[in-house]
Amino acid sequence: MCNQMHEAHRRRATADVAAPPPQPPRPSVPGQQVEEIDDESPVWTFRVMLLGSISFVFLLILNKYFLNQTAEFIMGMASTLVVLYPLGYIMGKLIPTRTVYYPMFGLEFSMNPASFGIREYAMISIFANVGAILGVFTSYSVDWFDN
Repeated sequence: MCNQMHEAHRRRATADVAAPPPQPPRPSVPGQQVEEIDDESPVWTFRVMLLGSISFVFLLILNKYFLNQTAEFIMGMASTLVVLYPLGYIMGKLIPTRTVYYPMFGLEFSMNPASFGIREYAMISIFANVGAILGVFTSYSVDWFDN
């Protein structure tokens, strides 16, 4: 009798709960969908070298300066990346795409091989992060040796 009651309760409980309908893809929300990363897109470009070097030196000098003040302040990489993404995008639009060839060295390259992508942005963020970290560590190392 007890098993019959449990069986009846189980049937009733599963009958009340229906499986949710499958969710269709939402093409109306393109900002939340992950774009496929092209494995053939270039990474080590002129834009990465220029913007990465600028961010590296800027954060290194700025953190070194601010950590030697009475009110210490550390500037992270996120603040510079807000500025560097639009600069990379603008450089992708303005730099010519023609190919330069140096026959003496056998080098052939383009200053602007493709549009500015997420892989280049990641490389620039690595440059900026290293500059921010080195600016902090060199300031503290100078303080340790001054004592």
